[in-house]
Amino acid sequence: MNLKLNLLFFLLAIFGIAVFSQNLNAENIISNKTIIINGLVVSSIQEWRLLEKIEEGKKLLENSLPLRFEEVSKKDNRGKIIKNKGQPVMELVRKEIALAVLDTETGEVFEKRYWLNVTEINKANELRKKYLNNPDKLPRLQSSNVGEEFLAVSNWWNSFNSDISITRDGTVGDRYAVAANKYLMSNDDLVYPEERTGAKYSDIVYVPHSKHIQNLMVIASGKDFINTSVQQAFDGLAQAGIMSRAFPGRLIVDTISPTFVKNILINEQSDPKLTLASSDDAKYQAERVLVRYGANKEKAFRYTVSKTGASGPAQIMPSTYSSPKKKTGVLQAYIGANLIKDVDIGRVDMVNAIKAQILVFDDHMVYVIDKVNRSGSRAKKVFASLSQDQLDEVRAMIYNGGPNKYNTATGGLNLRVKGVKETLPFVQKFRAIRELNLFN
Repeated sequence: MNLKLNLLFFLLAIFGIAVFSQNLNAENIISNKTIIINGLVVSSIQEWRLLEKIEEGKKLLENSLPLRFEEVSKKDNRGKIIKNKGQPVMELVRKEIALAVLDTETGEVFEKRYWLNVTEINKANELRKKYLNNPDKLPRLQSSNVGEEFLAVSNWWNSFNSDISITRDGTVGDRYAVAANKYLMSNDDLVYPEERTGAKYSDIVYVPHSKHIQNLMVIASGKDFINTSVQQAFDGLAQAGIMSRAFPGRLIVDTISPTFVKNILINEQSDPKLTLASSDDAKYQAERVLVRYGANKEKAFRYTVSKTGASGPAQIMPSTYSSPKKKTGVLQAYIGANLIKDVDIGRVDMVNAIKAQILVFDDHMVYVIDKVNRSGSRAKKVFASLSQDQLDEVRAMIYNGGPNKYNTATGGLNLRVKGVKETLPFVQKFRAIRELNLFN
């Protein structure tokens, strides 16, 4: 009898450990309700995965009604209506944003819509760019429904990638999360013709980063997506037999590490000030980027354009990608790579952009090595002594700021050239991200 009881208690203990172990991996589950009897976890009633709910939210918004917007006639400083070819020039004054809201207790995903004032959007953008506080939580999200139960607040504004929290009257905590949003954009900012669904403005569906979706499953999905995309880019260049111009006689894919390319993809999309000031060695900021890759896949950073015109996941400048007259763009310098000819699409198509990025690394290194060879034996000796990590730092600095950022005397960053204030943080970020060993 005692033997049977002992066996029963042993089996119950094993079962409890198994379920408890599952709960330790709760990052993969947004809701996990359990029955507990006498301290023993007996069964799990409901569990569903966050990525599935994100996809459900995206589909919900893709199939919902188009966003509304309002325009007025634009006026000059004297209050006179500005015209073009006899017609008033219109300007946007307010627009809707749609949120796919996830109830983390029930798993329900539903849509809520709010109006945004364009003046407030512009002010919020300026505050973000200057790293200033936004005490008024601009832009304010205003519902057109009188007595709306759900209140949406902008915690950090960055257009379609804004961190928006949502609460309901009578509830506390983080029960509700934004799984995705639908955002109105000018057709001029959309490079794919099929995305221009409106006459002047069109809707995009995007998953913004927030603490609610920064969990291990979404982060892992981001890593998987980057791993797959980079592998496809390397395979494409290898199959095309693209030779390195910087290191003659070698395939370009044999001169550079895939891990380095992956780290640069993270580095390009991480905020320099927040990353370098982080207390966790850049881990949180790097994972913010991985979340956007994991949740948005091939659309991640499709709509991201820098103030200088660099776009896409690799943030490549138009002239770096293609320069027909000078024939210095990678599109012209590496003809056999079969890059997409459209400059704008080529820089945002995920795999094509990564292929172009790899070519840019090689192309810029050509100029560095030429500069080294023209600078004498000491410069050659310094370059030849660079370790793999140091050589990758050279690639990072010249990718960000151009070949003139390399110092032939030291083998490091030239601190006396124009633009070094931007390149130095880029290299420092790269070092921090590399030390995280995200892809090892």
